[in-house]
Amino acid sequence: MEEKINVRFRLVSIENEVYKQNFSEVTSENINESALKFQYKIRTVIKMSEDIIVVIPSMRYLYKGNVIFETSAEFVYSIQTLAVAIDVDKENNKIIVKSNFFRSLLGTAYSTLRGMLFVRTQETPLAKFPAPLVNVDTLVSKSGTSLID
Repeated sequence: MEEKINVRFRLVSIENEVYKQNFSEVTSENINESALKFQYKIRTVIKMSEDIIVVIPSMRYLYKGNVIFETSAEFVYSIQTLAVAIDVDKENNKIIVKSNFFRSLLGTAYSTLRGMLFVRTQETPLAKFPAPLVNVDTLVSKSGTSLID
């Protein structure tokens, strides 16, 4: 029987928010939705000795191949039971997460950055193009994870 692990965590801070915009060739009147593309990535850094996980979602809008807006931020979570919730298999270079709390961290960080993007683009040509929703399972499967002892 698999043991149920209770993981207690909290969002400690949102740091290093960065956003850049370049709307030199784009206005609200001339923007063509079919030429607008959206990209995202999400990285996690597990800091075992500090009981911290940093989730870093990034979003980018491209218009006709040029970056017109990008944003990212670092979401720092304190994990009270990190050593219990995560095993590190150094021999096989694997991180084994023994609870599904990881989904909550990634989903919350991505959704919060979506809200930040929404606010930052209100008076721009992107005001009518909010960042798309992304399934949490997709975020987890595409997350790049690194470990710091």
